[in-house]
Amino acid sequence: MMEKTKSEPIIIEQAGMRMTVAHRRSGSGDEGLTFDITTAGPGEKGKRILRFDCFYGSPHYHVGASGEEASRKMKDEGVEDPVRWTLEQLKTRFPAMVKQAGYEQIAAKIDQQSITDQLTRLEPEILAKY
Repeated sequence: MMEKTKSEPIIIEQAGMRMTVAHRRSGSGDEGLTFDITTAGPGEKGKRILRFDCFYGSPHYHVGASGEEASRKMKDEGVEDPVRWTLEQLKTRFPAMVKQAGYEQIAAKIDQQSITDQLTRLEPEILAKY
């Protein structure tokens, strides 16, 4: 329904989770960069952990399943640059956010420094997708 991508995604995998970063268009026609974090591993069906939709019109993020009640509007939280804000959250608070989404076991295994290093290295490529 909402999976048109502009280019090849960037994928980071670690500790039972997969982060996919790609430009995408929503069913309503809004578009922008999406950071989609799902479960990963043998027998996993890719359950949503977090998703940050850094859309041009209505940037928002989801903690846990992506029902409307779980959606948080970035503009309501004073976020002026959704992509850079998302990168900062993932570089500094990723395990805490995964835990908040209800995935304590995955959160306990995440190597925050490794995620920070990978995102820092990939940041120019990520920003180019926006």
